[in-house]
Amino acid sequence: MRLREWESANYSPSKRLLQDLPAQDTPLLNYLTRPDLLPGALGLMNGREGELHDKTKTNRDLSKSDELQDLRGSTFALKPGDLVETRYNSGRLPILAVCIGRHNNSQYFYMSTGELVPERNIVTLFILKNFIDPYRLKPLADILPAEPETEERRNALFHNHTPAALKTAADLQRDLIKFYQDSVSFYQSQLTLDLASKHLATDERQYLSLEEIADKLLPQHVKAGDMFLPHQLYAVHTALNRDGWGFRPLNMKWHRRNYIYEVRSISDLKLLNKVENQVRELVEGAALRENPAQSLSLLRQNSLGSFILKARGVIQASRLRREWTPHGMIGPSNDEVENLATWSKQDLEYIRFMELWACHRIVSKPSQLESLGSTILKLTDCYKDSEWVAHWTAFTFLQEIGWIPPWDIPARYEYKLAGTTVQRGATMETPLVDVNESLRPDIAAGHRRDWGKTTIFCVDSEQTADVDDGFSVEAAEKPGEYWIHIHIADPASRIDPKSALARQLEKAPSSLYMPGYNQKMLPRDLEQEFSLNPGRPSLTFSARVNEIGNILDYKVEPGTVQNILHIPKHEVTSILPGLETQTVSKTFVVGKPPPPPKPVKRITTAADLSPEDRDDLLLLNRLCKALKHRRVEKGQLPPFETRFDSPKVSLDHIVVKGDADDLTRSMAWQGDPFIEFNTSTYSKADRLVETLMHTAGEVAAKWCQARAIPVPYSTQPDAVTNAKSLAAYRREHIDPLSAEGKPIPAEHIHRLLVYVGNSELSVSPAPFYAVGVDAYAKSTSPIRRFNDLVVHWQIHAALAHERETGRSLVGEELLSDDNAAAILPWTHRSLSDALPMLHALQRQIKQVDNKNAPTHWVAQALLRAWRFGEAPLPKTFKFVVDAVYAFGLRGRLSTFYNLGASVDLIRLEGYSRLADVQADDVIDVEIADINVVTMQIWCQPVGRRRVDKKKTAKKEATPTRDAVAATPMPA
Repeated sequence: MRLREWESANYSPSKRLLQDLPAQDTPLLNYLTRPDLLPGALGLMNGREGELHDKTKTNRDLSKSDELQDLRGSTFALKPGDLVETRYNSGRLPILAVCIGRHNNSQYFYMSTGELVPERNIVTLFILKNFIDPYRLKPLADILPAEPETEERRNALFHNHTPAALKTAADLQRDLIKFYQDSVSFYQSQLTLDLASKHLATDERQYLSLEEIADKLLPQHVKAGDMFLPHQLYAVHTALNRDGWGFRPLNMKWHRRNYIYEVRSISDLKLLNKVENQVRELVEGAALRENPAQSLSLLRQNSLGSFILKARGVIQASRLRREWTPHGMIGPSNDEVENLATWSKQDLEYIRFMELWACHRIVSKPSQLESLGSTILKLTDCYKDSEWVAHWTAFTFLQEIGWIPPWDIPARYEYKLAGTTVQRGATMETPLVDVNESLRPDIAAGHRRDWGKTTIFCVDSEQTADVDDGFSVEAAEKPGEYWIHIHIADPASRIDPKSALARQLEKAPSSLYMPGYNQKMLPRDLEQEFSLNPGRPSLTFSARVNEIGNILDYKVEPGTVQNILHIPKHEVTSILPGLETQTVSKTFVVGKPPPPPKPVKRITTAADLSPEDRDDLLLLNRLCKALKHRRVEKGQLPPFETRFDSPKVSLDHIVVKGDADDLTRSMAWQGDPFIEFNTSTYSKADRLVETLMHTAGEVAAKWCQARAIPVPYSTQPDAVTNAKSLAAYRREHIDPLSAEGKPIPAEHIHRLLVYVGNSELSVSPAPFYAVGVDAYAKSTSPIRRFNDLVVHWQIHAALAHERETGRSLVGEELLSDDNAAAILPWTHRSLSDALPMLHALQRQIKQVDNKNAPTHWVAQALLRAWRFGEAPLPKTFKFVVDAVYAFGLRGRLSTFYNLGASVDLIRLEGYSRLADVQADDVIDVEIADINVVTMQIWCQPVGRRRVDKKKTAKKEATPTRDAVAATPMPA
């Protein structure tokens, strides 16, 4: 009776389960009936086009993880016969799958569920190359459909089976079952696997490959020779994925043999367990109270409750100065702060927990961590107006209690570099290294060429302090031939490759160019000591070329530069012939602009150049055009996209109160950043410098290849395998548009990348299709990139050996690992072992610097303009539909820097049916919401749509030719 009375008083109509389907493009994963479903990835993460109807077959929305400059995709690296583990169709259980091959622009997989299905993007952390002989897969490949699949006919084996295909499927099923059973049996025989994090965790977080983790967890006697068997590695992989908090993969879409995991520290694991217990105590007590968040007796039960009470007071004080918003950041303010909150040791543990959850995102998949953090936020009683109490809400919580700056961006916490710490509102803290102890005498002393009066052009901005490249030209002995010299800064000649500094650089292998928080790879004094200036050492890569772009000879030699001219790009562009592409540069600004920056070096303008210097630049430009023409003939890719330049961010005028090193007190920031971004420009000077840098990389690779020296060569093995298909596709679809200077449609780019495949680092040279060379090794930025430093170390060691012995290493078969170790800092094996980690770290740094950090700043600037009126915005925007999905539309604001945006299904109501919208439609929209943490813009269509049936029919009959535009704001 009492239950019926309660139901009557608290009536809630029943809901159909179909209402639990996604109607919004949101990153949250906690749907009631589909806890693993990620609506923002519906049709992407699961590798499906999510085709609602025939019109969406023109979807040209590129995955968030597809970076065109990296030339990588989600299934491109997989070959017929490869085994992967994935979570299929939004399920929780892992499923094994065998790659059958590419067909209709998708990879087909035979799943352990018995299905033969296509996937474009497949999430996996385990890959076993050559699991099955590809020849055995032919009966399955033969039944793949001639036309692209539809949702109703997705399983090719169900709709088109033959006796041979069924037998092959049965054989594959037997192989998969055996592999899985072998792995399970091995797992059960190794007790350490169930306690993997306890065995591996140390006082510091670590970054380890699957093989390195196996080496630490498993006894050596189980190895076959010096390697673990595949089913043993899969057992270790299973253990890592069952450990919810101890491990996090750096990336789930690289599909390389060697995945990298972040291993949490002992202190973090203890903290997570403590918070779990504290939250459980409060939740159990909350069940007995009508309004738990207002119950002082409840919150005073343990130290977490006391922290919540203190944080509540600090938040209330913060909101007197800075407005709270549900957009992932709090509002701007120029008010002074008088009092700073203090925190106890136990308070700091809970702040650390919120930081791990909100900033570091230590668990990448659905986890109890989300509910723990959300419960703490709800008990503060400060976020009742928030639609979501999620990790971005916790980000604003940390801003409101003065732990992180009000404008902080999540990208600052995405660098995964061992031994480093993100400081509060400051650059990253790195371990101290004795630089002097890491230096050696100049390895090339007494053997350097003095470049004397040769004019060396260094083309950079006026504010570039780390100048690591310059170039010059001189006539060769034979008329019509010239030596192009690319002079590179030479820190490798003094830094000992076996030193503590070298080991530290390997862990943080690149300068960080996050706007507002630049951090150089080398210590500042060392950077300035080797930055190109008169009297500084250089390693020069020289190519003898003719007027038609042939490289006739090459050499590498150490030298000393003297006559350096620092000249900005726009000054060089003014000298070079030809019309510059006329683009109207649009600038968007919020915040107080800083004073005009002063040049950090002596600048040469075009007017300052002598006639001889101007002639040298014109000659270099002519030769570089010929070199580029030769490389285009060998496949060099044209530029695909136009993106805006990385934002300029200044924090100079902000007044900071408090000390970042004093963890017992909050901090306060008076004022907000200046943020400016512009449409991108790619000038004649950019093209000139790019071609010269490619020439240096080609010379470095040729020189090392001739001596069988292992260096980090850039390669694209798929492009070699697919050479014939790639050439045919380019002739038909890419080259005609490129020759006319027209933009390349996204569907053509996507198919081209299928043929080109991933860029990989290898110790063995191979063609690098993207640049159009037979071998390539980046070597022009040893001040900024560790890989380039490795190339210089190897070259210096080889040069020193050649000088000592009096004979060249060209053609000698000396470099077995034993012989090489006596000559080179890196042997074939040691460099092979190091490259997976180096490659992973460099990709991750590139993702943060080139994409995530700029996007966070742009989202923040847009929010400050939209919500706080700091800059004018159009009332409406043109939204170009790139893709149609079950949750709504993804596209871009074509009239506003092509920022990526979404229109949710629920916002289409009253405007149009989802079935009436297709790719390339243009919709007038207003901004409805912005989330600066998840980098999303949501739009609201304006008015009501009229369907033009004639236009719709014409679109269905005509392939789209819309160009790929910059989409720095992931949809």
